[in-house]
Amino acid sequence: MAFKRVTLFRFFGFKVKADASWFFLAILISWTMSEKIYPHILAGQGQDTYQFMGILTVVGILFSIIMHEVAHAVIAEYFQMPISSITLFIFGGVAEMEGEPSNPRGEFFMAVAGPIMSALMGLFFWADANLYAEYIRPGVLPCVLKSLGNLNMMVAVFNIVPAFPLDGGRALRAIIWHYKNNLVTATRIASDCGAFFAYGLFGYACYELTVRDDTIAGIWWGLLGFFVHASGASAVRQMETRSLLGTEPVSRFMHNQVVTVSPDLLVADLVDHYINKHYQRIFPVIDNGALVGIVSLSSILSLDRHKWNWLHVASVMEPLTRSIVVKPESNAADALDIMQRKGRELLLVAEGGKFLGVITFRDLASFLTITIKIDHNKPVEKGRTAY
Repeated sequence: MAFKRVTLFRFFGFKVKADASWFFLAILISWTMSEKIYPHILAGQGQDTYQFMGILTVVGILFSIIMHEVAHAVIAEYFQMPISSITLFIFGGVAEMEGEPSNPRGEFFMAVAGPIMSALMGLFFWADANLYAEYIRPGVLPCVLKSLGNLNMMVAVFNIVPAFPLDGGRALRAIIWHYKNNLVTATRIASDCGAFFAYGLFGYACYELTVRDDTIAGIWWGLLGFFVHASGASAVRQMETRSLLGTEPVSRFMHNQVVTVSPDLLVADLVDHYINKHYQRIFPVIDNGALVGIVSLSSILSLDRHKWNWLHVASVMEPLTRSIVVKPESNAADALDIMQRKGRELLLVAEGGKFLGVITFRDLASFLTITIKIDHNKPVEKGRTAY
Protein backbone atom coordinates (compact mmCIF):
# COMPACT_ATOMS: atom_id res chain seq x y z
CA MET A 1 0.00 0.00 0.00
CA ALA A 2 1.41 3.42 -0.95
CA PHE A 3 1.29 6.34 1.47
CA LYS A 4 1.95 9.99 0.88
CA ARG A 5 5.52 11.06 1.63
CA VAL A 6 6.54 14.43 3.01
CA THR A 7 10.01 15.95 3.05
CA LEU A 8 11.12 16.73 6.60
CA PHE A 9 14.61 18.21 6.19
CA ARG A 10 18.07 17.63 4.75
CA PHE A 11 20.72 15.77 6.71
CA PHE A 12 24.33 15.34 5.54
CA GLY A 13 23.13 16.58 2.15
CA PHE A 14 20.44 13.89 1.81
CA LYS A 15 16.73 14.69 1.65
CA VAL A 16 14.93 13.00 4.55
CA LYS A 17 11.30 12.05 3.83
CA ALA A 18 8.64 10.45 6.00
CA ASP A 19 6.05 8.01 4.76
CA ALA A 20 2.70 8.55 6.50
CA SER A 21 2.99 5.04 7.96
CA TRP A 22 6.01 6.13 10.01
CA PHE A 23 3.89 8.49 12.09
CA PHE A 24 1.77 5.51 13.08
CA LEU A 25 4.95 3.72 14.15
CA ALA A 26 6.08 6.77 16.16
CA ILE A 27 2.76 6.89 18.03
CA LEU A 28 2.86 3.15 18.70
CA ILE A 29 6.43 3.30 20.03
CA SER A 30 5.65 6.26 22.26
CA TRP A 31 2.55 4.53 23.66
CA THR A 32 4.31 1.19 24.18
CA MET A 33 7.28 2.72 25.99
CA SER A 34 5.21 5.06 28.18
CA GLU A 35 2.46 2.56 29.04
CA LYS A 36 4.19 -0.83 29.04
CA ILE A 37 7.97 -0.55 29.31
CA TYR A 38 9.02 2.44 31.41
CA PRO A 39 6.49 1.92 34.27
CA HIS A 40 7.96 -1.58 34.62
CA ILE A 41 11.67 -0.68 34.60
CA LEU A 42 11.40 2.68 36.41
CA ALA A 43 8.53 2.52 38.89
CA GLY A 44 7.25 5.43 40.93
CA GLN A 45 7.08 8.12 38.23
CA GLY A 46 4.02 10.11 37.19
CA GLN A 47 2.15 9.47 33.95
CA ASP A 48 3.36 12.78 32.50
CA THR A 49 6.94 11.68 33.10
CA TYR A 50 6.38 8.35 31.34
CA GLN A 51 4.79 10.14 28.37
CA PHE A 52 7.75 12.51 28.20
CA MET A 53 10.10 9.51 28.24
CA GLY A 54 8.10 7.95 25.41
CA ILE A 55 8.43 11.10 23.30
CA LEU A 56 12.18 11.28 24.01
CA THR A 57 12.48 7.66 22.89
CA VAL A 58 10.76 8.41 19.58
CA VAL A 59 13.12 11.36 18.98
CA GLY A 60 16.11 9.13 19.77
CA ILE A 61 14.86 6.39 17.45
CA LEU A 62 14.30 8.93 14.69
CA PHE A 63 17.90 10.10 15.05
CA SER A 64 19.15 6.50 15.17
CA ILE A 65 17.27 5.46 12.02
CA ILE A 66 18.54 8.48 10.12
CA MET A 67 22.14 7.76 11.19
CA HIS A 68 21.71 4.12 10.12
CA GLU A 69 20.50 5.16 6.68
CA VAL A 70 23.07 7.96 6.35
CA ALA A 71 25.77 5.31 6.87
CA HIS A 72 24.30 3.38 3.94
CA ALA A 73 24.07 6.54 1.84
CA VAL A 74 27.61 7.78 2.49
CA ILE A 75 29.18 4.45 1.55
CA ALA A 76 26.90 4.19 -1.51
CA GLU A 77 28.03 7.65 -2.67
CA TYR A 78 31.67 6.64 -2.13
CA PHE A 79 31.17 3.67 -4.48
CA GLN A 80 29.37 5.91 -7.01
CA MET A 81 25.89 4.55 -6.27
CA PRO A 82 23.91 7.80 -5.85
CA ILE A 83 21.21 7.94 -3.16
CA SER A 84 18.20 10.09 -4.01
CA SER A 85 16.71 10.35 -0.51
CA ILE A 86 16.22 8.71 2.86
CA THR A 87 12.64 7.71 3.66
CA LEU A 88 11.21 6.79 7.05
CA PHE A 89 8.38 4.25 6.96
CA ILE A 90 6.58 1.85 9.25
CA PHE A 91 9.46 -0.65 9.57
CA GLY A 92 12.25 1.91 9.97
CA GLY A 93 13.94 3.59 7.06
CA VAL A 94 15.42 3.07 3.62
CA ALA A 95 18.10 4.85 1.62
CA GLU A 96 16.59 5.04 -1.87
CA MET A 97 19.21 4.36 -4.52
CA GLU A 98 19.00 5.78 -8.05
CA GLY A 99 19.02 2.52 -10.00
CA GLU A 100 20.71 -0.72 -8.96
CA PRO A 101 24.05 -1.32 -7.17
CA SER A 102 26.97 -0.99 -9.56
CA ASN A 103 29.30 -3.67 -8.15
CA PRO A 104 29.37 -6.39 -5.46
CA ARG A 105 32.07 -4.68 -3.39
CA GLY A 106 30.09 -1.45 -3.11
CA GLU A 107 26.89 -3.36 -2.32
CA PHE A 108 28.61 -5.32 0.47
CA PHE A 109 30.17 -2.35 2.23
CA MET A 110 27.00 -0.30 1.83
CA ALA A 111 24.98 -3.13 3.42
CA VAL A 112 27.23 -3.69 6.46
CA ALA A 113 27.58 0.06 7.12
CA GLY A 114 24.04 0.24 8.54
CA PRO A 115 24.36 -2.43 11.28
CA ILE A 116 27.82 -1.12 12.19
CA MET A 117 26.37 2.36 12.65
CA SER A 118 23.48 0.99 14.75
CA ALA A 119 25.94 -0.88 16.98
CA LEU A 120 28.02 2.28 17.40
CA MET A 121 24.87 4.24 18.24
CA GLY A 122 24.00 1.59 20.81
CA LEU A 123 27.41 1.91 22.46
CA PHE A 124 27.08 5.70 22.35
CA PHE A 125 23.72 5.68 24.15
CA TRP A 126 24.92 3.11 26.72
CA ALA A 127 28.00 5.18 27.49
CA ASP A 128 25.94 8.36 27.86
CA ALA A 129 23.50 6.59 30.18
CA ASN A 130 26.29 5.36 32.44
CA LEU A 131 28.08 8.72 32.52
CA TYR A 132 24.89 10.65 33.27
CA ALA A 133 23.83 8.25 36.01
CA GLU A 134 27.29 8.29 37.62
CA TYR A 135 28.21 11.96 37.42
CA ILE A 136 24.84 13.74 37.39
CA ARG A 137 22.02 11.58 38.68
CA PRO A 138 20.25 8.32 37.89
CA GLY A 139 16.62 8.29 36.87
CA VAL A 140 14.62 9.34 33.83
CA LEU A 141 17.24 10.37 31.27
CA PRO A 142 19.68 7.47 31.88
CA CYS A 143 16.74 5.08 31.59
CA VAL A 144 15.76 6.52 28.19
CA LEU A 145 19.38 6.50 26.98
CA LYS A 146 19.86 2.89 28.05
CA SER A 147 16.65 1.90 26.27
CA LEU A 148 17.85 3.62 23.09
CA GLY A 149 21.13 1.73 23.39
CA ASN A 150 19.23 -1.55 23.71
CA LEU A 151 17.00 -0.73 20.74
CA ASN A 152 19.97 0.16 18.53
CA MET A 153 21.72 -3.08 19.44
CA MET A 154 18.55 -5.02 18.62
CA VAL A 155 18.38 -3.28 15.24
CA ALA A 156 22.05 -4.10 14.57
CA VAL A 157 21.63 -7.78 15.46
CA PHE A 158 18.35 -8.16 13.57
CA ASN A 159 19.76 -6.51 10.45
CA ILE A 160 22.81 -8.78 10.16
CA VAL A 161 20.55 -11.81 9.64
CA PRO A 162 21.40 -13.03 6.09
CA ALA A 163 17.83 -12.64 4.85
CA PHE A 164 17.08 -10.25 1.99
CA PRO A 165 16.07 -7.40 2.11
CA LEU A 166 17.70 -6.99 5.55
CA ASP A 167 21.24 -5.61 5.49
CA GLY A 168 22.69 -9.05 6.14
CA GLY A 169 20.73 -10.35 3.17
CA ARG A 170 22.13 -7.58 0.98
CA ALA A 171 25.64 -8.48 2.11
CA LEU A 172 24.89 -12.12 1.26
CA ARG A 173 23.63 -11.05 -2.16
CA ALA A 174 26.85 -9.13 -2.76
CA ILE A 175 28.96 -12.20 -1.92
CA ILE A 176 26.91 -14.46 -4.20
CA TRP A 177 27.00 -11.79 -6.92
CA HIS A 178 30.81 -11.68 -6.64
CA TYR A 179 31.19 -15.44 -7.10
CA LYS A 180 28.43 -16.06 -9.66
CA ASN A 181 28.83 -12.74 -11.52
CA ASN A 182 25.05 -12.49 -11.88
CA LEU A 183 22.99 -10.00 -9.89
CA VAL A 184 19.66 -11.61 -10.78
CA THR A 185 20.83 -15.03 -9.59
CA ALA A 186 22.24 -13.51 -6.40
CA THR A 187 18.99 -11.68 -5.73
CA ARG A 188 16.95 -14.86 -6.18
CA ILE A 189 19.11 -16.84 -3.74
CA ALA A 190 19.21 -14.06 -1.14
CA SER A 191 15.45 -13.60 -1.51
CA ASP A 192 14.90 -17.33 -0.92
CA CYS A 193 16.85 -16.99 2.33
CA GLY A 194 14.66 -14.01 3.18
CA ALA A 195 11.51 -16.03 2.48
CA PHE A 196 12.73 -18.81 4.80
CA PHE A 197 13.38 -16.23 7.52
CA ALA A 198 9.95 -14.68 6.92
CA TYR A 199 8.28 -18.05 7.49
CA GLY A 200 10.15 -18.24 10.80
CA LEU A 201 8.77 -14.82 11.73
CA PHE A 202 5.26 -16.00 10.81
CA GLY A 203 5.74 -19.03 13.06
CA TYR A 204 6.93 -16.87 15.94
CA ALA A 205 3.96 -14.54 15.41
CA CYS A 206 1.64 -17.53 15.78
CA TYR A 207 3.48 -18.49 18.98
CA GLU A 208 2.98 -15.00 20.41
CA LEU A 209 -0.71 -15.03 19.51
CA THR A 210 -1.60 -18.52 20.68
CA VAL A 211 0.85 -19.55 23.41
CA ARG A 212 1.77 -16.24 25.02
CA ASP A 213 -1.55 -14.56 24.16
CA ASP A 214 0.28 -11.36 23.19
CA THR A 215 -1.80 -9.91 20.38
CA ILE A 216 0.28 -6.80 19.76
CA ALA A 217 3.59 -8.68 19.57
CA GLY A 218 2.03 -11.35 17.35
CA ILE A 219 0.66 -8.79 14.91
CA TRP A 220 3.97 -6.93 14.68
CA TRP A 221 6.07 -10.06 14.17
CA GLY A 222 3.58 -11.16 11.51
CA LEU A 223 3.72 -7.79 9.76
CA LEU A 224 7.51 -7.89 9.86
CA GLY A 225 7.48 -11.34 8.29
CA PHE A 226 5.11 -10.13 5.60
CA PHE A 227 7.38 -7.15 4.88
CA VAL A 228 10.50 -9.34 4.56
CA HIS A 229 8.74 -11.84 2.29
CA ALA A 230 7.03 -9.23 0.08
CA SER A 231 10.14 -7.05 -0.23
CA GLY A 232 12.28 -10.00 -1.26
CA ALA A 233 9.79 -11.10 -3.92
CA SER A 234 9.53 -7.51 -5.18
CA ALA A 235 13.33 -7.25 -5.43
CA VAL A 236 13.46 -10.41 -7.56
CA ARG A 237 10.81 -9.03 -9.91
CA GLN A 238 12.71 -5.74 -10.20
CA MET A 239 15.98 -7.53 -10.93
CA GLU A 240 14.37 -9.73 -13.56
CA THR A 241 12.73 -6.67 -15.10
CA ARG A 242 16.00 -4.76 -15.19
CA SER A 243 17.83 -7.79 -16.60
CA LEU A 244 15.31 -8.36 -19.41
CA LEU A 245 14.54 -4.74 -20.31
CA GLY A 246 17.82 -3.08 -19.37
CA THR A 247 19.37 -3.65 -22.80
CA GLU A 248 16.20 -3.08 -24.83
CA PRO A 249 15.47 0.32 -26.43
CA VAL A 250 12.04 1.91 -26.26
CA SER A 251 11.82 1.73 -30.06
CA ARG A 252 11.48 -2.08 -29.92
CA PHE A 253 8.10 -1.79 -28.14
CA MET A 254 6.89 1.42 -29.80
CA HIS A 255 3.53 1.67 -31.62
CA ASN A 256 3.36 4.32 -34.34
CA GLN A 257 -0.22 3.72 -35.45
CA VAL A 258 -1.66 6.26 -33.03
CA VAL A 259 -4.36 8.84 -33.73
CA THR A 260 -3.33 12.40 -32.85
CA VAL A 261 -5.39 15.57 -32.40
CA SER A 262 -4.97 19.32 -32.82
CA PRO A 263 -4.91 21.73 -29.85
CA ASP A 264 -7.58 23.81 -31.64
CA LEU A 265 -10.09 20.95 -31.62
CA LEU A 266 -13.22 21.45 -29.50
CA VAL A 267 -13.59 18.97 -26.65
CA ALA A 268 -17.06 18.02 -27.93
CA ASP A 269 -15.58 17.17 -31.34
CA LEU A 270 -12.79 15.21 -29.67
CA VAL A 271 -15.39 13.06 -27.91
CA ASP A 272 -17.71 12.63 -30.90
CA HIS A 273 -15.21 12.18 -33.74
CA TYR A 274 -12.14 10.70 -32.05
CA ILE A 275 -12.86 8.95 -28.75
CA ASN A 276 -16.14 7.38 -29.90
CA LYS A 277 -14.61 6.43 -33.25
CA HIS A 278 -11.13 5.18 -32.34
CA TYR A 279 -11.67 4.13 -28.69
CA GLN A 280 -8.38 5.63 -27.56
CA ARG A 281 -8.26 6.90 -24.01
CA ILE A 282 -5.18 9.08 -24.57
CA PHE A 283 -4.36 11.28 -27.58
CA PRO A 284 -1.07 13.02 -28.38
CA VAL A 285 -1.61 16.68 -29.26
CA ILE A 286 0.22 17.90 -32.38
CA ASP A 287 0.53 21.56 -33.40
CA ASN A 288 2.10 22.31 -36.81
CA GLY A 289 3.95 19.00 -36.78
CA ALA A 290 5.33 19.43 -33.26
CA LEU A 291 4.29 17.43 -30.20
CA VAL A 292 2.92 19.88 -27.60
CA GLY A 293 0.98 17.78 -25.08
CA ILE A 294 -1.34 14.92 -24.29
CA VAL A 295 -5.10 14.82 -23.62
CA SER A 296 -6.81 11.97 -21.82
CA LEU A 297 -10.34 10.70 -21.43
CA SER A 298 -10.10 11.06 -17.65
CA SER A 299 -9.30 14.78 -17.90
CA ILE A 300 -12.29 15.28 -20.21
CA LEU A 301 -14.68 13.38 -17.96
CA SER A 302 -13.62 15.57 -15.03
CA LEU A 303 -15.04 18.61 -16.88
CA ASP A 304 -18.59 19.89 -16.73
CA ARG A 305 -20.25 18.61 -19.92
CA HIS A 306 -21.57 22.09 -20.68
CA LYS A 307 -17.99 23.22 -21.19
CA TRP A 308 -17.32 20.66 -23.92
CA ASN A 309 -18.91 22.89 -26.57
CA TRP A 310 -16.64 25.87 -26.06
CA LEU A 311 -13.40 24.53 -24.50
CA HIS A 312 -10.57 23.51 -26.82
CA VAL A 313 -8.09 20.67 -26.37
CA ALA A 314 -5.36 23.22 -25.64
CA SER A 315 -7.23 24.19 -22.47
CA VAL A 316 -7.39 20.66 -21.02
CA MET A 317 -4.28 18.97 -22.37
CA GLU A 318 -1.35 18.04 -20.13
CA PRO A 319 1.87 19.81 -21.19
CA LEU A 320 4.98 17.82 -21.97
CA THR A 321 7.25 16.79 -19.10
CA ARG A 322 10.03 14.25 -18.60
CA SER A 323 7.46 11.87 -17.09
CA ILE A 324 5.46 11.84 -20.34
CA VAL A 325 8.02 11.76 -23.17
CA VAL A 326 10.94 9.41 -23.82
CA LYS A 327 13.33 9.08 -26.74
CA PRO A 328 13.30 6.00 -28.99
CA GLU A 329 16.80 5.02 -27.85
CA SER A 330 15.88 5.33 -24.17
CA ASN A 331 16.13 2.29 -21.93
CA ALA A 332 12.86 0.32 -21.81
CA ALA A 333 13.44 -0.53 -18.14
CA ASP A 334 13.66 3.17 -17.31
CA ALA A 335 10.45 3.80 -19.24
CA LEU A 336 8.66 1.09 -17.26
CA ASP A 337 9.99 2.56 -14.02
CA ILE A 338 8.57 5.98 -14.95
CA MET A 339 5.16 4.48 -15.73
CA GLN A 340 5.10 2.60 -12.43
CA ARG A 341 6.16 5.60 -10.34
CA LYS A 342 3.83 8.05 -12.07
CA GLY A 343 0.90 5.69 -12.55
CA ARG A 344 0.83 6.10 -16.36
CA GLU A 345 -0.45 3.52 -18.82
CA LEU A 346 1.74 4.81 -21.66
CA LEU A 347 4.53 7.23 -22.56
CA LEU A 348 4.95 9.28 -25.72
CA VAL A 349 8.01 8.62 -27.86
CA ALA A 350 9.48 11.67 -29.58
CA GLU A 351 12.75 12.94 -31.03
CA GLY A 352 13.51 16.61 -31.54
CA GLY A 353 9.90 17.59 -30.90
CA LYS A 354 8.59 15.15 -33.51
CA PHE A 355 6.06 12.57 -32.35
CA LEU A 356 7.06 9.00 -33.27
CA GLY A 357 4.68 6.75 -31.33
CA VAL A 358 3.82 5.42 -27.87
CA ILE A 359 5.10 2.73 -25.53
CA THR A 360 2.52 1.11 -23.24
CA PHE A 361 2.71 -0.46 -19.80
CA ARG A 362 0.57 -3.35 -21.03
CA ASP A 363 3.04 -4.32 -23.76
CA LEU A 364 6.05 -4.19 -21.43
CA ALA A 365 4.20 -6.21 -18.77
CA SER A 366 3.18 -8.83 -21.36
CA PHE A 367 6.75 -9.07 -22.64
CA LEU A 368 8.06 -9.60 -19.10
CA THR A 369 5.39 -12.16 -18.17
CA ILE A 370 5.99 -14.29 -21.26
CA THR A 371 9.78 -14.00 -21.20
CA ILE A 372 10.07 -14.83 -17.49
CA LYS A 373 7.80 -17.87 -17.89
CA ILE A 374 9.90 -19.13 -20.79
CA ASP A 375 13.13 -18.47 -18.86
CA HIS A 376 11.88 -20.28 -15.74
CA ASN A 377 10.76 -23.30 -17.77
CA LYS A 378 14.04 -23.79 -19.61
CA PRO A 379 15.59 -27.21 -18.96
CA VAL A 380 18.49 -27.08 -16.55
CA GLU A 381 21.79 -27.99 -18.16
CA LYS A 382 23.78 -30.74 -16.50
CA GLY A 383 26.25 -29.36 -13.99
CA ARG A 384 24.51 -25.97 -13.75
CA THR A 385 22.01 -24.55 -11.30
CA ALA A 386 18.52 -23.42 -12.26
CA TYR A 387 19.20 -19.83 -11.21
